[in-house]
This record gives sequence, C-alpha cells and structure tokens, in this order.
Amino acid sequence: MGSNGGELCLSSFDVRWSLADSAFIARSDRHPGLVARDEWSSLAALEGLIELLEQQRPHDHSVDRTAA
Repeated sequence: MGSNGGELCLSSFDVRWSLADSAFIARSDRHPGLVARDEWSSLAALEGLIELLEQQRPHDHSVDRTAA
C-alpha cells in the first residue's frame, strides 16, 4: 500500500470465504494485522478493509485549510 496524491493504493489484497467465520475476510499483504469481514459480500469486505487502511494513515490537515 502506498499513498499517491492523497489516494490509497493497495499493492495486494486477499478476500476469501471463511467457513469458520461464515463471512468473507479481506486482508492486505502490507498490513496483515488489519482484517475486515462481511457476512454477505466480498466487495463489502474489501471496502471495509479500505476504510480501515484509510483510518490508519495520517490525516493531511493542509487539505482542510482554505486559502485566505
């Protein structure tokens, strides 16, 4: 995963059905500690992973500033 112009870039991810969890599980190769799950949709599990990754990255406060 890297940051490119303020956008999130995943280098690699994996989404699998977990029989034990009865849910789709999404993981990133660069952030193995972050896991997202969704009982109904593999895409929703991936979107959940992206949200977790976005929460983990530092926020650029300069984007929030308006020009004087």
